[in-house]
Amino acid sequence: MDKVWYYMKSDRLKYGPYSDGEMIALIRQGILEEQDYIWMTYLEAWLNVGNSIYSVYLPANQPK
Repeated sequence: MDKVWYYMKSDRLKYGPYSDGEMIALIRQGILEEQDYIWMTYLEAWLNVGNSIYSVYLPANQPK
């Protein structure tokens, strides 16, 4: 799987690149949170994780 995703925390430091599977794992481990930002080369701007395709993996959106 291609490693194309980067993320940015509130400290404005950028991390990556990561694959889709690695991004999901970061969310499940609580490292990447709803208010953090993600980016890949095809995007014009950074996206909030809570408003991205990865929002379905956030703890608040998981079935109980």
